[in-house]
Amino acid sequence: MYQLDYDELVQSWNKTLEVLALFADVPVALVMKVENNIISVFSKNNNQDNPYEIGDSEELEDSGLYCEHVVKTQKLLNIPNALIDEDFKENPDIKLNMISYLGLPICAGDTTPFGTICILDSNPHEYNEPVIKLLETIKQSFETQLKLLYQQKQAFEQQQFAELATLIRGIAHELNTPLGNCITAVDVTQLAVKETQTRLLKKRLSQQALQNTLETLINTNELLDRNLTSSAYKIRILQDLLYTKSQSSKTIMTLEQLSESLYKHLEEQIKHRGIKLDINYQNPHSQIEVDIDLLKQVLFILVQNSIEHAFNNIADPIIEIDIFDFDEVLKIHYTDNGTGISSTELSSIFTPFYKGKNNQSGIGLGLSIAKKIVSQQLQGDICVQESDVGAHFLISLPK
Repeated sequence: MYQLDYDELVQSWNKTLEVLALFADVPVALVMKVENNIISVFSKNNNQDNPYEIGDSEELEDSGLYCEHVVKTQKLLNIPNALIDEDFKENPDIKLNMISYLGLPICAGDTTPFGTICILDSNPHEYNEPVIKLLETIKQSFETQLKLLYQQKQAFEQQQFAELATLIRGIAHELNTPLGNCITAVDVTQLAVKETQTRLLKKRLSQQALQNTLETLINTNELLDRNLTSSAYKIRILQDLLYTKSQSSKTIMTLEQLSESLYKHLEEQIKHRGIKLDINYQNPHSQIEVDIDLLKQVLFILVQNSIEHAFNNIADPIIEIDIFDFDEVLKIHYTDNGTGISSTELSSIFTPFYKGKNNQSGIGLGLSIAKKIVSQQLQGDICVQESDVGAHFLISLPK
């Protein structure tokens, strides 16, 4: 399940609260978050006179806190001096010497209460109109940010649902045919056996009828074996798609060694196909640390993708791999001179079971697996670059 990432938000809000506290001339500026009847410090200004720490929390109901009143009424609360206010002279914040308070409610992105934004002072404080206006402006800004985060969450969940639906449809489509054939084979087998048993009981089973039954059993057995093997293969590919290796097996090698290892691995794949493979790099003695086995698997998938989908009617097929070693990242450009990828397909080719607009052969999982390996196991990124000739994939691996 998608979780809202509040880390950057907190850092940004802390800085905003610094400005708010300075402008209002108070020691404390806070954002309080309410969740399951617990109110906690979500964000704060950095001031040695601020007694609150992020994460400080207590139960909200019947707490007597200034913020409880704001959350319940969803209105501005302005207390210049709680010591002379009958409703708040015994509220818990006074124990921390916070006797004045100005606070507003904050709504989350889905309009439910998020919490409050407030400023507090250890001295009586009459908050003027500019301070109130600034507090209202910051409140609106924070609510806009929360709304954007909520929309991102919704978009992510919708995307996850769409991908899940695609995955389910793809699995059903790929397994329906072989499993349907298996069911048909079993039905034919049962019918042939039952008919043979009937003939046997009636002592009407001829040698030819028995021979026909045996041939039927042999044919249906071959059909079962072929389709069950196909189903098992497709399920194994799905397992590869979902499996994440827990530990990395990185190896330190030079770019020259990396190039030689990749070439040997891919050469077998292109042999007898008339495909030219070039692997280029700049500094042959530059050392890198990489999980070579996983990288080979990714490039194997890209090469297979070129062979199956890009080189039809291409007279002199070429695959080129260019390796660039930067300070913090290893970049690998994979290009071919094939038919290329249309702009309408760029955003879809990594989707599980995607077979292109022409419903190409295969089960459409190769690039999905490549994407998973790079992003989840190699902690990098793979994307498609626009290209005038052929396909261009860029793999970025952190060092």
